[in-house]
Amino acid sequence: MSLWTDLRVGWQSFKTRRKMNRQFGRREDPFSYGETPYELARLDAMQAALSGPRWNSVLEAGCAEGHFTQRLARLADRVTALDISAVALSRARRRVPTADFAEGDLLTWTPPAGTSYDAIVLGDVLYYLDREGVSDVYAEVFARIASWLKPGGRLILAHGYAGDEEFAHRRCFRERFEAAGLRLICEAPVDGAERGAVRCLLSVLSAR
Repeated sequence: MSLWTDLRVGWQSFKTRRKMNRQFGRREDPFSYGETPYELARLDAMQAALSGPRWNSVLEAGCAEGHFTQRLARLADRVTALDISAVALSRARRRVPTADFAEGDLLTWTPPAGTSYDAIVLGDVLYYLDREGVSDVYAEVFARIASWLKPGGRLILAHGYAGDEEFAHRRCFRERFEAAGLRLICEAPVDGAERGAVRCLLSVLSAR
């Protein structure tokens, strides 16, 4: 990246990190991942999408305080969980001491050299990256993430939406991953994941 791009991405990361640390600093579980019917239905659907044989290695981007990381630890031998908020990660480490945690921004973070995953989980994270000023870097995220999957690996997307415009925006995430070479397995709104006008779109893709 150029110096100007580095500055733009750095400023965007700083703002997002500050916002998330402020949110998690107010109280534990500020997004109610562990208690509301919407979030519990979303996490159940993500878990069901990974049911079957035990996974070897899984990456969760946007792990927050580790509510879904805790479930992943029962499904995989090795779990790597990434988040931009140090405050959230401190709680996640206590909740799931067996997982590996990394603090970073998905716009720029990359796994250690030579690392690939059997499954990658992106829950309510991609729209935080889609910001004015970093669109060129954001556009490259999809191919980068797709490249981290092993052949036959699975990608789980679960993002909230309200109304037709946001639904189309969330569906576009899946379309960008298809353009990066992944194959759609299934996609549908999550049953029971309703909070007022907000619903959740679950998309499951596979690496070829």
